Amino acid sequence: MDPISHLLFARMVAATRTSHVPRGVVAATVLGGLAPDIDAAVMAVGWDVYLQWHEVGTHALVGTPVVALATGAFVRTWARAAPLSALVFGAWLGTLSHVFFDLFSGATIRLLWPVWSAPISAPVVAMADPIVIAVLIVGALALWVWPRVPRTAAALVMALLALVSAVKLTTRARAAAAYGAAVTAAGTAPPESMAVEAEWGSWTGWLFFDRLPDGQLRAWRVDGWTRDARLRFAHAPASDAPFARQSLTDFATARNFVPVHPFAFASARDNGNGGVVFWSDARFCWTPAERADAQDDVPHQDVRPARGPLRCALWFGGSYDADGRPHEALVWLGGHLQRRSPGRWMLEGRRTEEGGRR
Repeated sequence: MDPISHLLFARMVAATRTSHVPRGVVAATVLGGLAPDIDAAVMAVGWDVYLQWHEVGTHALVGTPVVALATGAFVRTWARAAPLSALVFGAWLGTLSHVFFDLFSGATIRLLWPVWSAPISAPVVAMADPIVIAVLIVGALALWVWPRVPRTAAALVMALLALVSAVKLTTRARAAAAYGAAVTAAGTAPPESMAVEAEWGSWTGWLFFDRLPDGQLRAWRVDGWTRDARLRFAHAPASDAPFARQSLTDFATARNFVPVHPFAFASARDNGNGGVVFWSDARFCWTPAERADAQDDVPHQDVRPARGPLRCALWFGGSYDADGRPHEALVWLGGHLQRRSPGRWMLEGRRTEEGGRR
């Protein structure tokens, strides 16, 4: 979620149209640029459900007309002189700009869901990247200074974004070549899966994640200018252990999280009166040496994740009682803990039998 960039970019999209659009169309376009993130309401149910739903629904192409219709109808309640068709079309342009900008910012989206569920990502910049936000602010200032020539401001922004994209794609290509050389030099088997993300606020930094055939997860930081490739961490998780496999049956949090996170791994801890199992993804993790503010444990001592070599911003799993029965489904978000019954709020609508034994 990056509401500032979505709002500013949607405003630039609105500015590409003529200045003689009906009243309310610009507002519909800008609101359309924010509207797909209405699925954030699912966070109250559970972050695991939100992360799974966020790749489809309002962010799939099939969902954009529905979001646009709702947005246009909302704007029509006060812009009554504007044709509903003009408002809906403006809102649709805004929703499409949102989906495009998410892909541009490295988000993973199942764009053609439900026809084709393969995830798509086209990272050029990081989410909420200050480089892009600065460009969009320049455009907003240009609109304020020259309100009678909105297309000029929009053209300026699109040209600057094209320049940023050219530089970033060039450094990404160089970084990919350096990453490939580093993988070869490491002498390991070729990775089974790999992902790349832009480093926040950097013109040249890129983050690579891969999983080896033996299950080992690795994170790399590669400079696309100097071609320096540094292994940030390598982690050999116990994701195939019985406790990990069982947690996917016992907890909806784990079942929602793992299928849409290709670098997921599990960790378990016995607290003396039961135990906890948590899953995270290597892309959400770092080593204590990388961040001075790394926390050793969550504030909730009874359900904290196992202390290990990685610190992660997100954990999804649950706790067992002393008899080995599922007790609570748990989601930890960097200090905030969500609790619910083990099988509650599965996206596919199924519920597991609460209290079932391991």
